[in-house]
Amino acid sequence: MRGRVRVVALVVLVVVLAVVAAVVDVPTVEQLRAHVRAAGGLAPLVFVAGSALGTAVFFPKPVLAAAAGLLFGLVQGVLLAVVGFTAGALLSFGVARALGRSAVEARLGSGRLRLVDSVFASNGFAATLVLRLLPVVPFTVSNFAAGVTSVRARSFALGTAVGLVPSTLIAVVLGDALREPGSPRSFLALGAWLALSAVALVWGRRLLARASNA
Repeated sequence: MRGRVRVVALVVLVVVLAVVAAVVDVPTVEQLRAHVRAAGGLAPLVFVAGSALGTAVFFPKPVLAAAAGLLFGLVQGVLLAVVGFTAGALLSFGVARALGRSAVEARLGSGRLRLVDSVFASNGFAATLVLRLLPVVPFTVSNFAAGVTSVRARSFALGTAVGLVPSTLIAVVLGDALREPGSPRSFLALGAWLALSAVALVWGRRLLARASNA
């Protein structure tokens, strides 16, 4: 009974956060720049903290990544965004692990969900990395979902940090390219995004096939 209550609480929390994120207005670029200027020397720390909290509550990660490129440039923007996003992912992961893992584990059965859980158990780093390379999977949703799997927190954190580098780099390049409308970098970034998605799909299928044949 207690397990069901925790799962219900987790679902309600995710839904509430998603609704709040949907109704709250996204800051404009000028507003973000104003906040950065107001923070002065603490701007990088403020951005990391804001990114961590933002991604934990369904704030659009691509918007934050693009903002990092606009506000801090390519190299520093990628670094700050990856640190903030990883921290936010671990926050969501920890909440889901505490509330839902035990109840979900007892109800996995022997079907597709059990197979996916076994992949995260035996190949946690690779499974998390695939998850990060799929831009179609909502970032915050995947963090909560990973929390109820058997993936180790260390594997999740490492896979998240490594997997965020290419996807964040692409988004930051897009944000940085907005300074120069029509820049070919934007087209290159979109092409790279599609390539990453294809790689992740193939890799993910292989992980599932290997687990099902084990």
